Amino acid sequence: MRTTALTALLLTSGLTAACGTYASHVEADDATLGRVVVYRNGIAYYERTAQVTDGSLTLTVPHDKVDDFLKSLTVKDAKSGETLPVSFPTSGATSDGKVDMRVQIAEAGVHDVVLTYITESPAWKPSYRVMVAGDDVRIQGWAIVDNTSGEKWDNVRIGVGSSSALSFRYDLRSVRTVFRETLKSEERFAVAPPTGGSTYGQAKDGEQVIAAVDMASIPMPDDRPAAAAAAPQLARESEQVERTLVTQGRGGSAYGRSDGGGGRSARTSAARRPATDAPPPPAPVARTPPPVKQLAEQLNHSGGQIVIEGYAGDGERDAEQVSSDRANWLRNELIREGVAPARLRVAAKGRVAGQSGGVRLVQTEPAASPELAVGDPIGESHFQSEATVTVDRGTSAMIAILDDKADGNIVYLYDAESARGNERYAFKAIRFKNPTESTLETGPMTVYGEGRFIGEGLSEPIPPHSTAVVPFALDREIIVDRTGSTDDRIARLVTLQRGILRTEVQHTRKTTLKVTSLLHKDTEVFVRHTVRKGWKLVESPKTYEQTGEAHLFRVALKAGETKTLEIEEATPLVKAIDVRSPEGLALVRAYVEGGDEVDERFAAPMKKLLAIHTEMANITQGIEAARERVEEFRVRTSELQGQIVSLDGVRGGNALLKHLQQKLREMSDRVQKDTIAIVDMQQQLMLAHIRFQDGVAELSFEQRTAKAAEQPEG
Repeated sequence: MRTTALTALLLTSGLTAACGTYASHVEADDATLGRVVVYRNGIAYYERTAQVTDGSLTLTVPHDKVDDFLKSLTVKDAKSGETLPVSFPTSGATSDGKVDMRVQIAEAGVHDVVLTYITESPAWKPSYRVMVAGDDVRIQGWAIVDNTSGEKWDNVRIGVGSSSALSFRYDLRSVRTVFRETLKSEERFAVAPPTGGSTYGQAKDGEQVIAAVDMASIPMPDDRPAAAAAAPQLARESEQVERTLVTQGRGGSAYGRSDGGGGRSARTSAARRPATDAPPPPAPVARTPPPVKQLAEQLNHSGGQIVIEGYAGDGERDAEQVSSDRANWLRNELIREGVAPARLRVAAKGRVAGQSGGVRLVQTEPAASPELAVGDPIGESHFQSEATVTVDRGTSAMIAILDDKADGNIVYLYDAESARGNERYAFKAIRFKNPTESTLETGPMTVYGEGRFIGEGLSEPIPPHSTAVVPFALDREIIVDRTGSTDDRIARLVTLQRGILRTEVQHTRKTTLKVTSLLHKDTEVFVRHTVRKGWKLVESPKTYEQTGEAHLFRVALKAGETKTLEIEEATPLVKAIDVRSPEGLALVRAYVEGGDEVDERFAAPMKKLLAIHTEMANITQGIEAARERVEEFRVRTSELQGQIVSLDGVRGGNALLKHLQQKLREMSDRVQKDTIAIVDMQQQLMLAHIRFQDGVAELSFEQRTAKAAEQPEG
């Protein structure tokens, strides 16, 4: 790592210390402070030199700095490089709160001694200036250093460093005594053995139950056959239509009646009349959906892994499977609301005594290596002054740490993810390459262009020789229309039981961005998109840059041009599908028609069921069309009846009256014909439902797998 030199330019300002006092500092007889390096983690490195003539050097250390001093102090003879010992009193500080430490030199004569140590210090603060002139970009960096040490830094070389170095407090001055057990020779064989313990039975520290969802709030696949549920309703509708047919047949006898149709309907209705007294089906249980969106927001603002524990209720069959379905349903919904899949883990608990059916969300302690927050240190940085600087106590110095050309240009950045991002417009941004060997720490960045101020931004840490894109203005010259969609596709079959297909589903999320330039010149737009842990990019532009965990996709736009950008990512979900539901049938149809990787044990019988379902859909469509025609005919019949009544007794209206009566008879015949057709189609629909449900009951690829496994090889 190359050290970047600080320039000698220095600006100082007064600093008011808390409570009107300054921090205490280390004092040494005739020891000159030569170098100070301030870090961003709350410490500063000091280097002093002293000339010893009488064989010892006294250091006066404030009591609150003794621990840092003892764990970091190095004392060497500048000429021989020999490490020198230091002595100090074991008792507490003197009346003035300081501790005297003595450096001892055995050999007589004059010796030059070098001392280094660290103590607490305010962190230095970076800021940057970027000057843009056409294709030329120049960057300046400044460090603000606060001298609160209580001593004047006179002709000192000042450096600043990154905050990636770890630092902590540790007590080295306190006297420690170790308790030792007293044993006698005759008692050695009576020493008790250590207490045993369970490796996995300990309390789970760091876990917290953050939510519990009752099983009544979670939709589950319905194990009740769909045809059984639909049959009573179909029967009632059929009987109602047939009764209407009989009534219309009697009431319309004056205008002509189809005896065959009426007689058939009457016989059919009489045969089925006892079923009309059947009780209505029970009302569906009202479910209060769980607050998935609120849970997702809570999880996105917290850390750690989330374990979704599923529980089965008393009396539920297949407890393990039911608890797994409940937990996976909630996991899938949380992922749809934006929670990272990698943070969510499912644990099927089955049936547990004392635990009601439902789901619990348990937050575990954060991982050992959490994600870096904005501003956390990345890499190393060190800037060192070649010239000396004087900084009075209680003042701050503003020191130039960087002034160099950089490869860069003005671009646009579309960022809809950040807290201060914008979903509609792209930001104007400066894109440049860090020209130094050190990381440029997080700090404000002022941008100048053509001799004027054009904006300000805030940079994240920029590693050496890496490229950064820093937004600084919002001029609304680049407009972005953003749309999103999701889709599920069966990737693998797991189990099939009573029409409930448990699968691994590929859940895809597609983002479409329509980027339009209002500029009169060519430009580049970088689209920021973060792929959350657990997701994988499936489709995206090939040209992109990486910044942290985010992708920057490059879009080149000509003047007034519009381009469309599509980003698709996927994550696997475990999902229970009811093959009788519309959603389940859509997924299954897409799977069996999907290509070569289809499980034929399931696809072959399912294709037959899909054909039956298509037949049912066609019949249902025919019923709806016939009902619409019947309703139109009834309206026309009502109009004709009114017209006939109005012509009664009118002179010269006999011809028109006969014509209207003929029309009324035709309408009555059409109503009867379509009503009979509706009854026939409803019967066909009921039979198709029964065939479909029977086929669903026969669906099973697990049994075939078991039989295949039992067959001997060869």
